Amino acid sequence: MKFTFTQKLSIIFCLFISMNSLAQNDKLTKYRRSSLSMVLLESETFPNKEAVMSSWNNYPFPDKYNKHDINTKSFSTKNVNLDDDDLRAAGFLKDTIKGVKLEAMRDVSPLRYINDEKTLAYKLPNERQTVQLSIDKVLSEKQVAKQMIKKWFDITDNNEFPNDYITLKERAFYDASEADKAIANGQSRGLDYLMINAEDLIYNSFVTFSKLNFYENEPVAKAALVLALNELDKTDMPQPLKDKAKEKAQQVYEKAKEGYSLWSKTWLYQINWNDSLAALFYETWGNQEAFDKLDIFTMKFIGTQYNQSLVTFKIGETRTQEQLIDLALVRNLDNTFAKLQKKNDVFKPKVPVLTSGPITAQIGMKEGLEGGEKFEVLEMVLNKDGKVEYKVVGKAAVDKKIVWDNRYGAGEEGEIQKDADGNVITSTIFKGSKKIQPGMLLKLKK
Repeated sequence: MKFTFTQKLSIIFCLFISMNSLAQNDKLTKYRRSSLSMVLLESETFPNKEAVMSSWNNYPFPDKYNKHDINTKSFSTKNVNLDDDDLRAAGFLKDTIKGVKLEAMRDVSPLRYINDEKTLAYKLPNERQTVQLSIDKVLSEKQVAKQMIKKWFDITDNNEFPNDYITLKERAFYDASEADKAIANGQSRGLDYLMINAEDLIYNSFVTFSKLNFYENEPVAKAALVLALNELDKTDMPQPLKDKAKEKAQQVYEKAKEGYSLWSKTWLYQINWNDSLAALFYETWGNQEAFDKLDIFTMKFIGTQYNQSLVTFKIGETRTQEQLIDLALVRNLDNTFAKLQKKNDVFKPKVPVLTSGPITAQIGMKEGLEGGEKFEVLEMVLNKDGKVEYKVVGKAAVDKKIVWDNRYGAGEEGEIQKDADGNVITSTIFKGSKKIQPGMLLKLKK
């Protein structure tokens, strides 16, 4: 990558100005997180759309990631037009289906018949595949990956290049003193330090697309009650026993009818970023027209997570309708992130060790911990090239006795979580080597 002498001076000057303020930050809050943007797939199955949107907009952003907001924040898949070219590119509309295979698929898969007799057909994407194809099209049309890059380098919507690099600087330097040393070694060294450490940070940039479907529990509970009562009426059991069973069924209905069920589907993508792409990007630096034409950035699909949450607290007794929706949404999304992290190593966050005696860290049930999970202990080091690397220096395991309940709403209606000595629990305890020190990082093992 090449920068002009003026550009280098600009960067170095900005870095010098920022060093004093960076040095004041607590090292534990400056560790290098992955960056995340969250996009909502709008739905018509919200029982109270205003409440759902309010809950989504106020969702406590996952604190193990840097918030990396982009312009694309939500869209409806119904407004995405998937034409035949899109379907062919995804592998559909190519192989015709007929005979026994066609008969077997008529009731289980979307089909497009290609003759009047309906003996020949193409297989069409199912609902989940359609949503993902819609996401892929939005990724391309809205240039989401390019939006991510612009955010990293503080490039404006009009493709104006900055004189400062606030986002990059804030996240690249986990240790201001080391950055100071790098810059003191010369302009080139300081610039290299910034850019070398930017590569890894940009690579660890993610976008999630979440589709939420809320369903009122009452219709389902009512149908179950009617079915149960009808079945009881058909039996020849003694009337007192039948009445008792009906009473029990009514009690189950009363408990189950309040609240909502939330079905969520989340798609996880990561930015494609490497040295070749970086070099092409840096060649356009400062040239608005060239950058505007640059069409090289893409996102790669990592995985999906499907979750169901059932909230049956009675409205009017403990929570309002809005609070019920809020609780369901937040806990469902927290659970989604916890599962995506466990399944995808690249998405696993690193959490700083808070204390060493005992070993504690602010990670808990919200992140899916139950006790006994094993973690790698990492130490951040600078190699000879000035690049931040993570060196495995030990192992740790979650103490089954003290797992912090940091889930949304925990403690609101019950006793505050305390340890055996009556102290309020605000972190999870780990078992591990005495060499583990505050500031080191914990990463969940596979």
